[in-house]
Amino acid sequence: MTIERKTTDATRYRAGALAFVIGGLQYATLEAVAASAWSNPPYDYVFNYISDLGVPEPQLYNGREVNSPLAWAMNTGLVLHGLLFALGALLLAPLFAGAARRLFVSFALLHAVGIVLVGLVHEAAGLPIAHVGGALLAIVFGNLAALAVGLSWRGLGLPRWFGIVSVALPVIGLLSEVVLLTGLVDLRLDGLFERGGVYSITVWEVLFGFVLLSRLRSRRAL
Repeated sequence: MTIERKTTDATRYRAGALAFVIGGLQYATLEAVAASAWSNPPYDYVFNYISDLGVPEPQLYNGREVNSPLAWAMNTGLVLHGLLFALGALLLAPLFAGAARRLFVSFALLHAVGIVLVGLVHEAAGLPIAHVGGALLAIVFGNLAALAVGLSWRGLGLPRWFGIVSVALPVIGLLSEVVLLTGLVDLRLDGLFERGGVYSITVWEVLFGFVLLSRLRSRRAL
């Protein structure tokens, strides 16, 4: 069901779109805030993992000096991101039809569960299954949720360019994680490739929200 045919539900869809925009922007903002507070040693976006920002106690972890004074900010951003992603997906679910709806919602909820786990159980908490498992759920299924939208762009009434972007970003994100997990690059670049798999989701969700808002506005649905 396209946006144009569901104008009576514009308020619902606007709320869903805003959930994606706010979820992505608050996550990026709180990550930057947490990274800016890390000064000894300076936080390195290329070398350090995102999860390093969520460890509250200074320590040496897996050969990396971890010192995140504002770990609570990073973890809050992760949890909020998961909750808003799930909310946005549930609000927008009626736009999809049949199997596409089931796939999109399932992928989005699995992503949300994963990223909330990452925020609640930091990497040095002694529960690696919960943290690493959550990270894998978040990265894999967040990218698959974007891909589901990319493959359904025409039925959703979205512009062609966004359909292309919604395929390209998750492909880049998933390939980045394959490179990271298979150890094909120098360890000094781990943070960069991890971010390839995470930022592909963040950029996509913010774009998705703005595209939806624009389509709703152009159809006088607001």
